[in-house]
Amino acid sequence: MTKLWTRNFTILTLGSFISALGSIGAGVAFGILIYQETGSPLTLALFTVANIIPRVITGFIAGPFVDRHSRRRIIYSLDFLSTIFFTGMALILFTGFFSVVVFTLVAMLFGIMDTIYQIAFMSMFPEVIEKGQHSKAYSLSSLIWPISAAIMAPIAAFMIENFEFGVALLMIFNAGTFLIAAIMETTIKLEEVLNQKKMKGLQFVEDLKEGFRYYKVEKGILGIGILFAAFSFVYMSHDLLRMPYFINSDVFTLQDFSFLITASSVGRIVGGIIHYTFKYPPHKRYMIAIIVYFTVEALSATMLYMPYVLMISASFLVGLLSVTSFNIRMTATQVYIPNHMRGRVNSSQGLLWNFGAILGALIIGFIAEYSTYDYRLIMLISASVSIFAIIMIPLRMKDEFKKIYNADI
Repeated sequence: MTKLWTRNFTILTLGSFISALGSIGAGVAFGILIYQETGSPLTLALFTVANIIPRVITGFIAGPFVDRHSRRRIIYSLDFLSTIFFTGMALILFTGFFSVVVFTLVAMLFGIMDTIYQIAFMSMFPEVIEKGQHSKAYSLSSLIWPISAAIMAPIAAFMIENFEFGVALLMIFNAGTFLIAAIMETTIKLEEVLNQKKMKGLQFVEDLKEGFRYYKVEKGILGIGILFAAFSFVYMSHDLLRMPYFINSDVFTLQDFSFLITASSVGRIVGGIIHYTFKYPPHKRYMIAIIVYFTVEALSATMLYMPYVLMISASFLVGLLSVTSFNIRMTATQVYIPNHMRGRVNSSQGLLWNFGAILGALIIGFIAEYSTYDYRLIMLISASVSIFAIIMIPLRMKDEFKKIYNADI
């Protein structure tokens, strides 16, 4: 009889939750800081892109590296480095210094570090899960960020609105959470399954080629990557404009925006609990995913047109349904992809998603900056990209998606 809460799984999950608390607070603070200081959606978009571009390049390179080196060592080393990184950021912010250029460079550096960390984490996570426990494990994993966001988004907004050095204090807190997580992660004991193929010449290039050749055989995995690239385009568009909409509103406040984040996070928490408790019938996962995709896109696109109470309700539903999407995709794909290929496939998937996010930030940022369109209308129009992608990819590649999503794991 297998169990979920093994020693390694417990350490990795708790460590991730602790560091997520700090990362959410710092992430919310950075975005608000940039927009409040500049008042420009395009500057905010360029700042966001500066964080993503290094992720594209790094993700492309990091996959083969992660497949050949200890993911455990990579994870705790980067957490120790992040401790130093955010302590330095806090000290700079306590001086009152602000520079878009400097903070953009900082965002680029953190984008590199976080990309390597995420690929290593995603590649190691299935190895700390015992057979038959993957659905529950990914349900719990899906709770980490929403619980953190539900706690930290209102706190971050309160700190920024009420303390002169609120952003700096959030950075100090973030550094502390990374330190605790890193110390915990050093105690993980795991026999990792790595790429042991002998290095010959430009083996790095060969490793990359092998990763991309995988897509020729597994067209469903490629389809999932392209679909979520389209979703990333739309999600980035919405994330870029939602906060400025609240800041510029005569009706709403920054705290109202934070409660919208909390509502979505609570929805994710409820969804994660549902997935932890109940297991969807394998043969229905594909159909459930399609319904969820359409519903999430419709609610996200129209949310800001609703009265605030309905807005909160819609945000809750989007969060709840997004967990369903996450659980089906992650449980199916991470078990489906072979261990020795997981780093490369995850990095190339990340490449597609980041490309979609960059396009979304730049295109929507320019439209918001140089047009007079209501931010809500821009968000509504951008949703047509994801609706079109759902029709053209999972509906047209039904058999390929079913083979992955409906697998009995």
